[in-house]
Amino acid sequence: MTKIKLLIVDDEPLAHKVSEGYINKLDDIEVVGNCYDGISTLNFLNKNEVDAILLDIQMPDLTGMELLETLKNNSPKVIFTTAYTEYAIQGFDYDQVVDYLHKPIRLTRFIKSIERLKRVLLLEKEFNAKTQIKTEEKVEQTGADFISIKDNNVIYRIPHSDIFYIQSWGNYLKFFLKEQGVKIVRKTIKLIETELPQDQFLRIHKSYIININYIASIEGSQIRIDDLKLPIGKSYLVNVKKTIVG
Repeated sequence: MTKIKLLIVDDEPLAHKVSEGYINKLDDIEVVGNCYDGISTLNFLNKNEVDAILLDIQMPDLTGMELLETLKNNSPKVIFTTAYTEYAIQGFDYDQVVDYLHKPIRLTRFIKSIERLKRVLLLEKEFNAKTQIKTEEKVEQTGADFISIKDNNVIYRIPHSDIFYIQSWGNYLKFFLKEQGVKIVRKTIKLIETELPQDQFLRIHKSYIININYIASIEGSQIRIDDLKLPIGKSYLVNVKKTIVG
């Protein structure tokens, strides 16, 4: 079973120690990072995949609430932790918030919160799987030349021809589009690669997929799309040149 990837965010080192002690007693969850303020958390999430955050509310620079507002709907699931009970109701205003833990946190209450997190993640996974099957069936039946993506609770139908390139961004993908700017989607680059037509899109890097139709040139280990240069990963270089040059 794949373990849940949890990021602990709290400005108090002791809180990290207590939470890690609890997590070490559980088999299906692991700590993938420790952050002590909001800014370092944003930087971590930009580079790493996380399923959930154990998030303190009272922190320097950015509070937990402000951090969540910054992430908006592109946040992993959140379990809030705080010593201040007045924040509980406000915390549940966010769709990403799974639970609220009051410090000092008891082990039994912590386990209950993790079980709730597991149920939410499982339901979301099952929903996404069903949605993916329906999308694939629809594409197969209609030969659709578009992809449906969800950004901030809005579903967009994006024509393949409108996609310049896609960039992996931690837990998310950035779609750079010809007509609609940039859309951010919670999905992995490995999954989106299977959803796009291989004769039109090409993986050139662990973090990039490009639309072949917009390639202007290949310059060494870079591909130029209009005035933008994107890197070609070493392990992708041979296949990229073979696909484009022949």
